[in-house]
Amino acid sequence: MKNLNLKKSLVALTTAALVSVFAVAIPSSATAATTCEKDYLTVNGKFVDFQKCTGTDDRGSKYEIRMPAKFNGTMMLYSHGIRYPFALPALGLTYNDAPDIAPSEEVGEQLLSQGFALAGAGVQVQGWNQTEQVYASLFVNNAARTQFPAINKVVAWGQSLGALSTQAMVEQYPGLFDAVGPLCLADSASAQLTGFLDFIWGLKTFFDPTIKGSGYSAGQAGLTELQTDIGKAVAIFTFLSNEFTVNPLTPAWPATSTATALISAGLPSRSALLMIGLMSGISTQSKSFDSSSGPVGPLETAFGGLLSPVLAILENGSEAAVLGFIANYDLERRAGGRFYDNTNTDYIARLGADAEIFTSGLSGASKGLAGFGAYLNKLNPAAPRVKADPDALARHNQLYQIQGKITAPTVTITALADHITPPGATQYLADQYASSVTKGESTKGLLVNIWNKPPDEYTTFTGQVPNRQTVAVNGVGHCNFTTSQYMTVAKLLGAAAKSGKAPSAKTVSAAIKNDSNLFVDPNYRAPLLKYRQ
Repeated sequence: MKNLNLKKSLVALTTAALVSVFAVAIPSSATAATTCEKDYLTVNGKFVDFQKCTGTDDRGSKYEIRMPAKFNGTMMLYSHGIRYPFALPALGLTYNDAPDIAPSEEVGEQLLSQGFALAGAGVQVQGWNQTEQVYASLFVNNAARTQFPAINKVVAWGQSLGALSTQAMVEQYPGLFDAVGPLCLADSASAQLTGFLDFIWGLKTFFDPTIKGSGYSAGQAGLTELQTDIGKAVAIFTFLSNEFTVNPLTPAWPATSTATALISAGLPSRSALLMIGLMSGISTQSKSFDSSSGPVGPLETAFGGLLSPVLAILENGSEAAVLGFIANYDLERRAGGRFYDNTNTDYIARLGADAEIFTSGLSGASKGLAGFGAYLNKLNPAAPRVKADPDALARHNQLYQIQGKITAPTVTITALADHITPPGATQYLADQYASSVTKGESTKGLLVNIWNKPPDEYTTFTGQVPNRQTVAVNGVGHCNFTTSQYMTVAKLLGAAAKSGKAPSAKTVSAAIKNDSNLFVDPNYRAPLLKYRQ
C-alpha cells in the first residue's frame, strides 16, 4: 500500500482542479504510451483471442483496453465505483488503483466473447474522485480510439460513483459517446453524503456524543480521529445487535448515550435507531431482513412491523456509516473544511409518510414521534447541530451537479433496496431529464429506467431467530446485479449505440421477460433522497 504517496497526491490537488471536472480540454493520448500484447481466454467453451493494452496517463491513472480479434465495432468504456482513498488494515480495507474494464470479470469475458472492445481506468487517486475519474475516462477513450481506429461506436457506462462520473462526462461532452449506462447511480456528493452524515449525526446525538463525525483535523491527527470514530460506531452497532438479540422489544441503550430525556421517557434504543434510519433515508430492507416476514410463533406479527425494519437499518447502516465516515473525511480534505450543515434541517418533516407507516416502531405518535421531535429540535442544546465552513461549502458545491441533459440513448438499472445508492438518485436524473426536455436542452424519448425489485419475502428463521445472510437476494444491496442483468443492459446499450435510438418498450419488455425481479414502468416513481425531498 502506497499510503504516503496517496496522501501527497491528495494534498497536491489544487483548488482549480477541483472546481469542475471540465477544467481542462479533452486529454490527448499522445502524452502516454500504450503497450499491447496478445492474450486469450475461453468463454463457455469458445476460444476468444484479443489484444490487452495497458498504460498510464499523464496524471498517473492506470488504464486498460481489450480489443477482441473478432471486433463488432463497439467499445464499452467502464467507470468503477468508489474505492477507499487509503488502507485501513484494522477494518480490512485496502487501497486499489487498478483499472476495471467491466462490472465483473465474468461480464467482461462475456462481452469480449461477443465482440465488444472493453476499456477502463483505475484513476490516480481514490475516494470521491468524480473529478479525476472523468479526466481518466476521457483519456482512455482517446487512447483506445487512437490505438484502434476501427472503433466506431462507444458506450460509456459505470456504476455507483462511476455512474455519476459517466453521466457528468456525457452531459458536458454531447456527441462524444453513442449510448450511456449509469448503473445504480450515485447522486451528487451533497445529496449522497448528506444522508450518510445525517445517519452519523444521529448515532452521535442518540448514542455517543464523543463521535466527531465531521470537521476532522488536518494530517495524521484527522486520520486518527476518523479511525476512532469508526471504532465507536462499530461499538454501537455491536452493542445494539446484541441487545436486539437478547431483548428485541425493549433493548437497552449504550452506556455512552447521553440522551437522558429519551431514556427517561421509556423510549427503547430500537425506536431511536429506527428514527435515525428513517430521517436519513437508510433502506428498511437489507440482505437479511425484508421488513415483512415474521417467525411462526409469538413474534410472528410483531417482527415484521416492529423489528424487521430496524434490524434492516442496523445491517444497512453499519455498512453505510463506514463509507460515510471515509467519504466525508476525503471530501473535507478536498474542500478544505467541513461542508456538512444541518443547522436548519427539520428531521420530523424529513420522515414524510414514514411517520405514519412506522408509527408503532417509533413507539407511537404521542410518545415516540413527539419525544424525538422535541429532542431533535434545533434549539435543544443536548442535540447540537453542525455548521459548515462557508469557504469549504462553496468549494464543495463547485463539484459538477447532474443536469439531466441527455442527448444519447441512456439505459439505467437500479435496485429498489440499494442502501448505498438508493433509487432516488435515478429518479432525480429522470426528473432533471424531463425538465431538460421541456427546456429544449435534451431530446425526448432517450431515457429508459429498468428497476430491480426484491422478492416480497425472503427473511428466514431458525425457530424464533432470524438467519443472518451473507449474500443479498437480487434487488437488495449495493449494485447487486446478476451477470445476466448486466448483459441485458449491455446488449440494449450496444444496440442503441448503433441505432442512435433508445430501446422501445417492446424491446425492453422482451429483454427482461424472464427476470421476475426487473420491471419497466413509466408511471413508477422512486422516492427521492431525503436531501432532495
